[in-house]
Amino acid sequence: MPVTAAASTRELQHRVLTCLHKLSDRDTHSAAATELESIAVTLPPASLPPFLSSISATAASDRSPVRTQCLRLISLLSQSHGDALSPHLSKLLSAVLRRLRDPDSAVRSACVAASSSISSHITKPPFTSILKPLLDSLVTEQDHNAQIGAALCLAAAIDASPDPNPPYLKNLLPRLEKLLRSDCFKAKPAMLMLLGSMIEAGAASNRQVLKNLVPCLVEFFGSEDWAARKAASEALVKLAEAEGDLLADLKSDCLKTFEAKKFDKVRFDLICSSVEWLCMDGRD
Repeated sequence: MPVTAAASTRELQHRVLTCLHKLSDRDTHSAAATELESIAVTLPPASLPPFLSSISATAASDRSPVRTQCLRLISLLSQSHGDALSPHLSKLLSAVLRRLRDPDSAVRSACVAASSSISSHITKPPFTSILKPLLDSLVTEQDHNAQIGAALCLAAAIDASPDPNPPYLKNLLPRLEKLLRSDCFKAKPAMLMLLGSMIEAGAASNRQVLKNLVPCLVEFFGSEDWAARKAASEALVKLAEAEGDLLADLKSDCLKTFEAKKFDKVRFDLICSSVEWLCMDGRD
C-alpha cells in the first residue's frame, strides 16, 4: 500500500475511533453520531474495509448507544453504497449476528433494521447469501434474545428483499415448523412472525405445504402466550390474503377452533383477527 494511502487509512481509523469514544458521552453523542454518519455516506470504495473494521470492533462492554449507533451505521452504509459492499457482505452480517444476544432491545432492533437495509440495498449476491448466516444463527442459538433477534432479522430481510427466492423459502418451511414446535426454541412469537413474512413472500403457494402449515398455526391458538396467539392469527390473515383460493378444504377445522375460543375474553385479539380472515376468505 502506498504511504499516502496508509496514512489516509490511519487518519480515518483515528477519526472514527475518536467519534466512537465520544458516543459514550451524552454531551458529545449527537455530534459524534452526525460525524460518523457523514463519514459513512462519503466513503470512497477503498476506505470501506477499514471503516467496517472500526465499527465492527465494538465490545459488549461498550455502552448501549455505541453498540446501537454502529449497527445504524451498517444500515446507512448499505443504503449509501449498495452493491459496492457486496465483497464485504459476510463482515456486515457478522457484525449484526454478534449483537443478537444483546440484552438491550434497542440494540436488537438496530440489528433488525440493519438486516432489512442489507437485504434491500445489497442485491448483487443471491438472497441466500444473506439468508443462510441468519438461518444458521436461528437454528443453533439457545439464548432467548438471540432466537428472537435471528427470527426478526430473517423476517426483515425477507420483507425487504426484491427477490426473496420463494422456492427456497418453501423448502425451508418444514424445518422451521419443526423448530417452532421444539421445546428448546423459546421465541415462538418471533418465529410465527417469520412464518408470516415467508407466507407473504410466496413460500406457502402449495396445497401440500398448507396442509402442514395451517394446523401448525392453529395449534398456537391454544398457547398461554398472548404474543404467540396474536402472531399465529396474523400469519393466518396473511395466508388468507396470499393463498385464499387454496384454503377451502382447511377452513372447516379452523372454524371449529375459532368457535371454541369465541367466549374467551383473554383471546379477544385472536377472535378479531380470525373474523377478519373469515371475511377475506368468504364464509360458506
